[in-house]
Amino acid sequence: MAWFLRAIEFPDGRWACRHGVTEFDVHSNLENAVNHLREIAPSFQAVQLFIHRIDGTVESIDWP
Repeated sequence: MAWFLRAIEFPDGRWACRHGVTEFDVHSNLENAVNHLREIAPSFQAVQLFIHRIDGTVESIDWP
């Protein structure tokens, strides 16, 4: 079973890094949020990374 780490877009353009309902932090842009998710991903045994855009689309992020 894989854990899901997500970058969630806010209406004001900021991005939250989340695992389930736990919010790690908020970034001013997507690049910083994705970089942060890639940094914390190795601390999980099996993980998948996703981007959730405000328009409802979801994109899988390749890593490492």
